[in-house]
Amino acid sequence: MKVWTPTEIKENILRSDLWLTKAILAIYALQTASEQSMEATTQLNHVGFSAFDAKRLSYYAKWLKSGRVLSGTHKEVARKKMLRYTKQLAKIANKEV
Repeated sequence: MKVWTPTEIKENILRSDLWLTKAILAIYALQTASEQSMEATTQLNHVGFSAFDAKRLSYYAKWLKSGRVLSGTHKEVARKKMLRYTKQLAKIANKEV
């Protein structure tokens, strides 16, 4: 079984819009239901979006879940922000979460 590293995750997020989309949705799935509905982080559990990123990235996740795609500045902002989550994403990819 492939073991993903945070560096590999980062490279894929930088290179691929599909990886970016999947990364946003994977971290969003770790938010509690109340955090998802409030677009905020209320649990200090070190999973999901940080309090700083929760509003924007939750909005992007809902946008993506509706079948739309990110473009322009929104895609670039999302890509930059998601690089903060490569350790969590590696744990998800390696089925440690």
